[in-house]
Amino acid sequence: MSTYTAVTVPTQFVEANGIRFAYRRWGKRSGLPLVFNQHFTGNLDNWDPAVLDGIAKEREVIIFNNAGVASSTGEVPTTLQVWRRTRKRSSVVSGLTKVDLLGFSIGGMVAQQITLDRPDLIRKLILVGTAPRNHDAGNGQGHITPETAAIFGATYNPPRTCG
Repeated sequence: MSTYTAVTVPTQFVEANGIRFAYRRWGKRSGLPLVFNQHFTGNLDNWDPAVLDGIAKEREVIIFNNAGVASSTGEVPTTLQVWRRTRKRSSVVSGLTKVDLLGFSIGGMVAQQITLDRPDLIRKLILVGTAPRNHDAGNGQGHITPETAAIFGATYNPPRTCG
């Protein structure tokens, strides 16, 4: 197991089709790595270190900046198709042949497309908070159900606390 943590792991770089991707990779190197696919302009430091380090105790963790974000070069993709292609390229160039893929927010939408495009690369797909803003599930079609909106829009007086 790596002695690195989310805070101490060095940032590395890999180049694919003229784009230099920044990434961090650490954790227990047995089994398949878990690759985290961040939200639109999220960067390496947007992930919660406590969550990442908890996962890294059991498996390898890989996080990276998308093209044009923070320390990665290139242009920020303007469509899901371009974003998907850049993510796919960066994974393949890193020498990964099989991974579990976690997608957060719009990164989850991209992760779904990567899974469809490269089912040989993805063993498990984990989707977290995957939906466009404003509860719109695609060009004005398929809004979330009233029941789902009620759950996510609920307020508590007094607010609920943990512990």
